[in-house]
Amino acid sequence: MLRQALRARRQALATGEIARAAELATCHLLLEPGWRQARTVALHLAVRGELPTAALIAAAWKDGKRVALPRMSGGRMELRLATASTVLKPGTHRIPEPPVDAEFIDPSELDLVLAPGVAFDRHGGRLGQGGGDYDRLLSRLRPDCLTIGWCHDFQLVDAVPTEPHDRRVGLLITPAGRHSVVR
Repeated sequence: MLRQALRARRQALATGEIARAAELATCHLLLEPGWRQARTVALHLAVRGELPTAALIAAAWKDGKRVALPRMSGGRMELRLATASTVLKPGTHRIPEPPVDAEFIDPSELDLVLAPGVAFDRHGGRLGQGGGDYDRLLSRLRPDCLTIGWCHDFQLVDAVPTEPHDRRVGLLITPAGRHSVVR
């Protein structure tokens, strides 16, 4: 029920609200030391009212970072290198993704992962879309990789339901600012 309610609220946002929220959240993330130090980052393209990432992707390229974007392959998410000249095409879920011949990025290469979600809590709990793709990704990262939950302010809730396979994020960024995770 939480997933349905927050998806509906996110999809009801006006375009201007989404753009302003993205601008604020992007400013907060660009000031984050972990972002500035990261050389290889996993980002995603926002859909259905998610907090946009286009400005972050452009900033990463401008800063010389390697940008890994999700690509669905055989029903599983993998990461592929995307550059400013990469032509993205709609994939399995109609989300633009790099082509199959783009360089594969192993999760062990990542310095930072920006994780989308339907909801997050202050303990780093993440309620995803339900497919487990990001939980699998987060379980394969180096211990020093910074994991960031990226969401609208209203998606930060008191508690999200978690199961043993769910992976937590280490930091939360919303339009209101940076939220440290309480362990």
